[in-house]
Amino acid sequence: TRQVAMIEKAAVGFDAADEPVEGPVEALLGIVDEGVWMERLWMDPVTENPAVGATEVWEMYNTTGDAHPMHIHEITFEVVNRQDILIDEETQTVQVTGSPIPAEPWENGFKDTVIAYPGQVTRVRARYNTPGQFVWHCHIVEHEDNEMMRPYRIGPVQPGQPD
Repeated sequence: TRQVAMIEKAAVGFDAADEPVEGPVEALLGIVDEGVWMERLWMDPVTENPAVGATEVWEMYNTTGDAHPMHIHEITFEVVNRQDILIDEETQTVQVTGSPIPAEPWENGFKDTVIAYPGQVTRVRARYNTPGQFVWHCHIVEHEDNEMMRPYRIGPVQPGQPD
């Protein structure tokens, strides 16, 4: 099982009346380690590195306020389930709560994109058969252009791949 995260940074700006307003400024991906989410940028080293032939469940923790269509290149996966999470923005932690919710009927079969709903962990299971370096990302163009895309590698580093 591999724990990854969707993260949103916010900042304060000003509206037309010069009143302060808070809003999202950057959509990111990252990892979850012992319940703590940590952002990773496109240029950071690969953190998702399944072995060739491995079957993994990816738990995608959505700590943002939006649904994200998450796409993993070079594989197809099965949607396992979803589960609510408690999010503590101050400590940047997540905690699974409640019972798992089965995949929706239209999510049966193999997929390459899944909707990760806010405040939930979405679990997908895949077999990683093709060695190489690929990407996983949010399929909203503005998000994938704004650091919501990460490289991942199946198997060992191959000649010509970045670290």
